[in-house]
Amino acid sequence: MSFNKLDESAMGKIRPRFKLQTPEKKEDVMTLIKSFETKDETVIGNHYDRSIRLSIPKKEQHYWSPVLNLTFEQEKDHCLIRCQIGPKETVWQMIMMLYIGFSILSFFGAMFALVKWQLNGTTHFLFIIPVALLILGSIFLISNAGKAKGHSQMIHLLRFLRNAVDKIHCERVE
Repeated sequence: MSFNKLDESAMGKIRPRFKLQTPEKKEDVMTLIKSFETKDETVIGNHYDRSIRLSIPKKEQHYWSPVLNLTFEQEKDHCLIRCQIGPKETVWQMIMMLYIGFSILSFFGAMFALVKWQLNGTTHFLFIIPVALLILGSIFLISNAGKAKGHSQMIHLLRFLRNAVDKIHCERVE
């Protein structure tokens, strides 16, 4: 199965996505992954109607532990599996909240500083611009450090998926 190709566009992505396609039915693929999960106790799965959420057991988890979300869509002659791997939803929401919050504050702070500079010639507030860039850069570096910390667990989840669907014909489409 060749869904582990090098994807240059994934550089810098915190939550990479890919798609798998198989001629099997959705229910058969979901049952196959569930049965493989019961044999392998290093991955925990939450099963829903159209999706499976794979994660690392609680005792091995840390703050940046990844989660592999699999969404199954039955089409005419094949099943499409949409895969997304990344940090837990709470961690992802915190990162995005920090990015958006500091971006908005930085924008309005920089506008205030530039208006003060143009009207009065006062440069006291211009320090907001480099501080804002430093904070946003720090958030990016922290998120990438978290991604690096969870890398081995991410590889483990992807290997689990590959081994689970290895018995059927499954290929990466995107």
